[in-house]
Amino acid sequence: MSVVPTSFACERAREQVSLSLDGELSELERRLLDAHLARCGACQAFAQEVVAFTEALRAAPLEAVREPIVVERRRRLPLGRVQVAAAAALAFLAVGLAGQLSASSEQRPALSRFDDSPNLSPPASVLEREQAILSVVRPGTTLPPPGSVL
Repeated sequence: MSVVPTSFACERAREQVSLSLDGELSELERRLLDAHLARCGACQAFAQEVVAFTEALRAAPLEAVREPIVVERRRRLPLGRVQVAAAAALAFLAVGLAGQLSASSEQRPALSRFDDSPNLSPPASVLEREQAILSVVRPGTTLPPPGSVL
């Protein structure tokens, strides 16, 4: 198989070639794959190679295993110890967090950092003017002429 940069459509088609061999494509997906293979020579060559390899592999006789395959089970930690350790860690974290929160609340009130900040709200006259503009200007209406009160 060659290593050639492919587009997204080609990548999807190449994935679908394998699914097609296993009979896992819907009729629509199968027709889309056939249409792509009809116009893309690189994907058509890829599909022919994959089909030939798969057929050869499926036609080959089964080989007997010379040594048994053993999958060892992973050792499990006793669940009780893990639960106790997790509970102790959470209790330690809760006590530490409570201590930090109580220490920080004693030092200064929560909103004290905003006391010296300038007031950035617009004056009441500006707010009234904006409300007047919003009451007159609606989507689809023309704007008042320049120089009007609004």
